[in-house]
Amino acid sequence: MIDIKEIFINMEKEIFRGNLLDIGRDNYGIIYNIYKKYNDDINLEYVTGEQEKENIKENYYDNCILLFSFSNIFLKKNKTKILEDIYKFLKKDGCIYIWDIDKGINKTFNSKVKIVIPDGKIKEIFIKDLNLFKDSSSDTCVKLLETYFKMEEFKKSDGIYYIKARKINNNKDMTVRKGEKHENNFSCN
Repeated sequence: MIDIKEIFINMEKEIFRGNLLDIGRDNYGIIYNIYKKYNDDINLEYVTGEQEKENIKENYYDNCILLFSFSNIFLKKNKTKILEDIYKFLKKDGCIYIWDIDKGINKTFNSKVKIVIPDGKIKEIFIKDLNLFKDSSSDTCVKLLETYFKMEEFKKSDGIYYIKARKINNNKDMTVRKGEKHENNFSCN
């Protein structure tokens, strides 16, 4: 039996403005609740699969969020493809936000994640990934992101990482940034 760890993430003060694209396999209602708290005119699109991609507009979204969904994409080439698509969907200077598990090869993840959203409400998500061959590490995510996005924030703690990155808008910036260091100071409490 694998112990279930409990992790807290405070998203109570997260504010997303403009058009928002929420990509995920599961709709937890977390992003919607945060978004509606700070926006009167709600323009949020939730996408769960490839078949819905044709309805998504290019260069339209100010923000894209992947909440515990990037780790559900198998193979690096598929992760690269989704990042390429997100790059096309975001406006100039658009941001991508990723919260996900930091699990490398030969590791497992089994936790209850409690997320504090506006008004002090708590949403619980159970995340289990026992696939020893799957790489869902933050290091891999950062390497895949840096072709299309410039890192603005990176935090990790308790097996969870958070990334905020901005769309790169010129060919000079589209070169892969190798060797950049990223700070690890994420607090899930």
